[in-house]
Amino acid sequence: MMINRRMFLAGTASAAMLATLAACSGSSESGATAAKAINKVERGSLKQGGTLRFGMGTPVANWNNSTVDGNGVDLKNIYNFVAPGFFDYDDKGEAKPNPNFVTKVEDVTKDGKTTVTMVLNPKAKWNSGRQISPDDFIATIKCTQDKNYLWASTDGYDQIEKVEKVDDTTVKFYFKSAFPDWTSVISGTLPKEQVATAEVFNNGMAKTYNNDWYAGPFKIESYNEAQQVVTLVPNEKWWGDKPLLDKVTFRVLDSAAEATSFANKEIDVLDYIISANTYKQAQQRTDAEVRQNFGLQWRHFTLNASSGVLADKAVRQALMRATDRAAITKSSLAGMPVDANKVLLGNHFFMPSQEGYVDNSTKWSHDVEAAKKLLDGAGWKEPSPGAIRVKDGKKLSIKYTRPTAVPTTKTESELLQSQLKKIGMEVVMEDVESAKYFKDYINKKNFEITSFTWQGTPYPMMNIGQIYGKGNSNFTGQSIKELNELIDKIAVEADHKKRVAMTNQADEIIWENVLNFPIYERMQLTAVPKKLANFGAVGLASYRAEDIGFTA
Repeated sequence: MMINRRMFLAGTASAAMLATLAACSGSSESGATAAKAINKVERGSLKQGGTLRFGMGTPVANWNNSTVDGNGVDLKNIYNFVAPGFFDYDDKGEAKPNPNFVTKVEDVTKDGKTTVTMVLNPKAKWNSGRQISPDDFIATIKCTQDKNYLWASTDGYDQIEKVEKVDDTTVKFYFKSAFPDWTSVISGTLPKEQVATAEVFNNGMAKTYNNDWYAGPFKIESYNEAQQVVTLVPNEKWWGDKPLLDKVTFRVLDSAAEATSFANKEIDVLDYIISANTYKQAQQRTDAEVRQNFGLQWRHFTLNASSGVLADKAVRQALMRATDRAAITKSSLAGMPVDANKVLLGNHFFMPSQEGYVDNSTKWSHDVEAAKKLLDGAGWKEPSPGAIRVKDGKKLSIKYTRPTAVPTTKTESELLQSQLKKIGMEVVMEDVESAKYFKDYINKKNFEITSFTWQGTPYPMMNIGQIYGKGNSNFTGQSIKELNELIDKIAVEADHKKRVAMTNQADEIIWENVLNFPIYERMQLTAVPKKLANFGAVGLASYRAEDIGFTA
């Protein structure tokens, strides 16, 4: 499963059952390679019509992508078609205004404070018919600081001192200090009706969607709950270029069934292929191809340190040192066109190909003897050689919560179980329904250890607080004063080199305290029909849904 770090607001992260979190801000790909990764073609050369069919990992838990329960990659993919995106992102993750929504934006940093003026396109309207206005930004930003609203992330919003309506289309944002990632917090908004109360925000779309609260080239035509299919059609209220596709569908499938469905031409997109079997099946479809780009996702283990044996930092450190991440990576990526040695990840924020990347995991490398010494020092004793350790009559046993029908998680959990047995730590598997995995277990911290994927954004130094600070997406149950203070400083540091250095300092703290720890970066391998244009392995770039189409 995956959690998204970029919802309607570009600066948030998302999670996925197949596990991804990648906060990348740069690409090592050339322009030609990036264009090839999406088969970039001018709109005028594409034919009108056609259907694009996606798979989904789980049913939608909440149709509001900004909530903790709705913050998933599957819904984020739907939002790319139906929700407003005020900025476009290029292959390096750099933002520029999307003229469908924004006609002008200016930023000024003076006397240590950033001020941004944004002019909205007067044609831009919510599907309700009301013009998108400064009032929407004012209402949305105001409630980000209300704890009753269950936001997936509010990173950056606490840096806004004031929001001012200049006129019906002009909104001005005043930040408390210099704020390098200002585009992240004004990259989208919710309609003021959707944030009128915490109850409306949290539960207004808990059971079904509301097209009135969207604004994009497509709209949701239906959700067939029995067949678990979401159907999108062109939005007749859209003011921009007419969508090329006639229909887009999203069907809920077990991860094991996605490859077969793609091979049988029942779906058209296999994004982030993660197994050799899936890769092989994708290549067998003669009218399709696999497009490749650097990854926005990273696989990791998350530990709940709020109670039980994992509340002891020494036990968490021992667990991490006993984990052979390289062996797990090689096993997970066996048969894939990826060098497992190059994607092993030693940083929670920067990818190996990025400026700023430092492998901060070296102090915590795989070392079984060091792990045993940590447990010895914490008072966990072996009753006999090779036995499960005990302390005060209690076994050193942890529960691994994993969603059913996810082969990647099964492989990782069983390898980890075998590795931890060598230091006298027992791992007991808890299999749960995929649809309930996040909502009933991870979001509620009803687990001890698990693995999933974070999917990142163009803002690697922006989302630290979401996952490791005081936000609702910190699933570890830990709050570290030194880290929280550093997060606040990183958010407003204008000197790029200092900001990178502080981010790596935060990374070292996270490794030491074992909030979670990365396994590997996922390269983006996306299988699609050969004739599909302007979509594929997008990397850090965004795409305009209205421009996706098929060549003749």
